[in-house]
Amino acid sequence: MRAEAAPDSHWVALLAGSSAARAGAVLEEARGDRALYRHLARKHREAGRPSYGEIDAPLELYAIARMVRPRQVVEVGVSSGVSSAYLLAALDRNRRGVLHSVDRPSRPPPKRPQGRPLGPSWAIPEGEGSGWAVPARLRRRWDLRIGDKRDLLPRLAEELDRVDLFVYDVPHDDRDAAREFRAIDRRFGIGSVAIADHGPGGGLCPSLRGWAHRRGATPHQCQDLGLYGFRSLQDGPA
Repeated sequence: MRAEAAPDSHWVALLAGSSAARAGAVLEEARGDRALYRHLARKHREAGRPSYGEIDAPLELYAIARMVRPRQVVEVGVSSGVSSAYLLAALDRNRRGVLHSVDRPSRPPPKRPQGRPLGPSWAIPEGEGSGWAVPARLRRRWDLRIGDKRDLLPRLAEELDRVDLFVYDVPHDDRDAAREFRAIDRRFGIGSVAIADHGPGGGLCPSLRGWAHRRGATPHQCQDLGLYGFRSLQDGPA
């Protein structure tokens, strides 16, 4: 796990509806939590890899959660739990909010030829579960649900009265993503933020672009990553 060298304060400011100066200050707050970074890096080393599949902008996620001050956060895709840990750290600092995470863990094959990789970058190590790297001290605000997102996201949309922050961090088919975005959109309002990771170098998918348009918003890219997000400018069902 590598520390972020230059988090994108402009992107954070756009999504949080704040100034770049304020975003920069909160990003420094996130960078200053060296204990969390060391814990996650150590857990990864102990599990046999320097890193696992994750959004390459955990400091930005922390800053957005700190500034939006969400009551309900929905995250799709957990793996080792780096993004989950930074979101939970922000909620803990805010002293409010719950993170509802959905994951369908992938595991490496039991037998691999010598020298072959340990399965996909998001595969869960043997003997561990989704979010295994998240510190125990941050878990009290965590609602972790294991299963198929096609089933669990509509269920969450029924249970929650509003979704303030939505993080979609899984490889996705655009048709499936559009259906799942529609389920969450029912709980979006003014100021709700949606973020989707399209993988390294990935371009903006039509489903996120269309969702942003229906909410009167423009999707913005985080630096040179395949990470896009928008801040809803409309309230109520779109």
